[in-house]
Amino acid sequence: MAEQFEHLFRPIQIGPVTMSNRICFSAHATNFAEENLPSERQAYYYTERAKGGAGWIVIGGSVVHETSNWAGGFNIVSDERAIPGYQKITRMVHDHGTKIFTQMDHYGGVLPHPRKYQGPLLGPSGVPDALEGETPKAVEEEDLEMIIDAYVRAVRVAKASQFDGVELISAQAFSIIEQFLSPIFNKRTDEYGGGLENRLRFPLRLLERVRKEAGRDLCMGMKLVGDEFTPGGLTLEDIKEIAKRLATTGYLDYIHVCAGITNSMHVVVPEMSFPGGFAAYLAAGVREVVNIPVVAIKRINDPVLAEKILADGQADIIGMTRALIADPELPNKAREGRLESIRQCTGVNQDCVGRMMQGHLVSCIQNPAAGEEERWGIGTLQPAVRKKKVIVVGGGPGGLKAAEIAAQRGHEVHLYEKGGELGGQILSIVKVASRREFESILRYLRIQVQKLGVKIRLEQEVSTEGILGEGADAVVLATGALPLKTGYSSARPDVAKLPGAEQENVLTVFEVYGNGKAIGQRVVVVDEFGEMEGTMTAEYLTDQGKEVEIVTRLPFVGMKIEPLSFDPQMERLAERKVGCTPFTVVTGIEGKRIRGEHLYTKAKWEREVDTVVLVMGKRANEELYFGLKGKMAELHRVGDCVAPRKITEAIYEGNIVGREL
Repeated sequence: MAEQFEHLFRPIQIGPVTMSNRICFSAHATNFAEENLPSERQAYYYTERAKGGAGWIVIGGSVVHETSNWAGGFNIVSDERAIPGYQKITRMVHDHGTKIFTQMDHYGGVLPHPRKYQGPLLGPSGVPDALEGETPKAVEEEDLEMIIDAYVRAVRVAKASQFDGVELISAQAFSIIEQFLSPIFNKRTDEYGGGLENRLRFPLRLLERVRKEAGRDLCMGMKLVGDEFTPGGLTLEDIKEIAKRLATTGYLDYIHVCAGITNSMHVVVPEMSFPGGFAAYLAAGVREVVNIPVVAIKRINDPVLAEKILADGQADIIGMTRALIADPELPNKAREGRLESIRQCTGVNQDCVGRMMQGHLVSCIQNPAAGEEERWGIGTLQPAVRKKKVIVVGGGPGGLKAAEIAAQRGHEVHLYEKGGELGGQILSIVKVASRREFESILRYLRIQVQKLGVKIRLEQEVSTEGILGEGADAVVLATGALPLKTGYSSARPDVAKLPGAEQENVLTVFEVYGNGKAIGQRVVVVDEFGEMEGTMTAEYLTDQGKEVEIVTRLPFVGMKIEPLSFDPQMERLAERKVGCTPFTVVTGIEGKRIRGEHLYTKAKWEREVDTVVLVMGKRANEELYFGLKGKMAELHRVGDCVAPRKITEAIYEGNIVGREL
């Protein structure tokens, strides 16, 4: 064991259960269930984190009743048909010495659309939720009894499934328990509303019944919000009083301290601009007033930080959800002192919670095996049958991933990069202060290819003839994309080229970050897509003292940004006084004047500017591919040189090609 992790790998007793270490793969939804029942994908997903060394796993996306059913990818814990599938999961996880719980939840009056359950939502009061604005039915006694009975049935299923424990949730507003506790959601005037004593009445009634069914052999805890971060909501001081009262009942064996609710979703799953471990103080506050173990969570993606939180006495256990999605082997690597080999979570959110909230399966920007553990997980990478000389062209994330996997399989890999540094477009992204954690992707891949002996040649642009002369057995092209400077917009598909787009004061994003072209004081960013590229470019320019306005054809700036990153990004733009002009199509640029019109009213719009930046598309850099096609026995391409997309696709395809070589 690495000596620096004295606390992280120390066993801990939680109620009747002993965890082998203090690392918890905490609960999160994945959409991996099939028709609300446990799936093979779930079994391999959780087992991967057990193989990787986590001491404790909690299955999330787990509801107790059909009235709380988001989608078929969520587990309904009270369904007895789930027992065989759950037994397989617990057996596979237990084989690696890891303890596993299931979360149990009822979403109450908060349930996003689209959803599988189509009846009325059931909340303490008729308060519209912040996500969809739907007004729930205020629950009556028979509704409460129905919900409690569902929790009791869920405990029976958990016991029959050989789970080591259950976790109730009172956090994120995705819980009827928290909705009763919170003054935001609970406006009742009966015995369940008003002062804290009344607001605690239903949660305590529920906990009593659940503990009675669970007995003392089943560990039982609660995920409790540490601060709702919403005006009029529960604060840390409120939560400390609630936690103290809950702990004194003896019903709970631990408390897991979360943060934020639907009104403050950017805190619930904080993106990369939040500092690591920013919410640990909430766990510390609860730990001061209870005598049971406390779990800390939120942006703890580094074992060194996790160790410090434990050593400082802020918590007893560390929840490392996204960190273990990005690298299931983080615990083992930390224990063995292989910190440089940890694939650190970036906090970008686009492929984990971002995909889940759109109804897709959870994945990871830099771990293609997330959700694909059965075919790509630990131990699946096989040595190559025949060692090949492999040339990789392009040192961005796709090329680096292909080189890493190919080298791991024993191939002789040569990587050519025309620039002076490995990284591709990530080198531009990390110039933006709020996006700097993308650097962790490069750090991991650079270290791996160097350790694996990949022969790296920087500042070498290759030609078709040069490649053919190398005598390679296989070539992987990761030559990326080139910027379009046509100004083409889907709002005006009949106009192939925007008048004035060829002017010297009209730049692409590549030119903003890359080649030192002069940028004037007054800048208009024309954003065709509504993604992070446009807003982060505006942020980058304002940090250089520029006056920036974003113009988009879409209903609002940043429309396609992953929802949990949207608020922080908009706050940064507001702080920098970035102008936002939606529903506007640019029609031409003449010197320092840019003109456009409202998409619907056709009202004219124009500005005096020094520089126009086009965020209006890229094209695949495919010339080398077509020069080599038909001349190589084995030719592959990955990432943007196939079609311009995101980092995720480049790394995903690099992984596939590396395995196929």
